[in-house]
Amino acid sequence: MAHQSKPGTSQLALDLPLEAKLRFETLHESMGFKTKVQTFQAILYFVSTKDKIDPAVLQRVEKKIDHSIQLLESLI
Repeated sequence: MAHQSKPGTSQLALDLPLEAKLRFETLHESMGFKTKVQTFQAILYFVSTKDKIDPAVLQRVEKKIDHSIQLLESLI
């Protein structure tokens, strides 16, 4: 039986070396996304924005997130 795509989606077939497949599986497990599609989308987003976002901006955002997490943890 053929794969039934959901509306608004497209199927993508890839021939990957075993090493790449294992690397993806490891990333999927470590990133904690529920589905492999979510993991793949996150990787694509990261790669597509890597050189477009100012590293200083990312650093400031990371610091603010870290600070927010510390504040939340202090409330617990």
